[in-house]
Amino acid sequence: MDLKSSHAADEKHFSSDDEKALAPPAYTGASAGGHHELGAGETRELSRALKGRHMQMIAIGGSIGAGLFVGSGSALYRGGPGSLLLGFIIIGAMLLFTVQALGELAVLFPVNGAFYMYAVRFIDPAWGFAMGWEYALSWLVILPFEITAAGITIEYWRDDINIGVWIAVFLTLLVLVQFFAVRGYGEG
Repeated sequence: MDLKSSHAADEKHFSSDDEKALAPPAYTGASAGGHHELGAGETRELSRALKGRHMQMIAIGGSIGAGLFVGSGSALYRGGPGSLLLGFIIIGAMLLFTVQALGELAVLFPVNGAFYMYAVRFIDPAWGFAMGWEYALSWLVILPFEITAAGITIEYWRDDINIGVWIAVFLTLLVLVQFFAVRGYGEG
């Protein structure tokens, strides 16, 4: 069975009324010309304002986080460089396979939503709901950790300033970047 017939068979399998009921609601937000409410059955294309180099820098910045600086220091001290390198190779291989599989799903079955929509489609809607909330809650924990770790890292050089000041500065910068949307991440 080739890829086209497999995709067509899959589309036939997932075109029931139940699947349409599980589809995410259409995005109703501001368009380039102002506010426009989307009607039933209308969809809006995603705005792709970031270039490839922006996406690469976001990916690198996301993988080189506070855990690399804060966590790998103690791992290097306890296990040495060989065990640290082995750990990075094992975890890197697992992440490569996971992201490769997610990329293949995104190409074959593009959805207007996050990665948990694949769980809604292929496993169960309840499973996808739980994955979506778990992802949101994990970022609610990770974000304060990252900001605190950045403050601890700076406190190494400037111990005369309270860490709360650094947390406030980083949180303010983070909120300011959010007001500019894509312009805050890229130069567009």
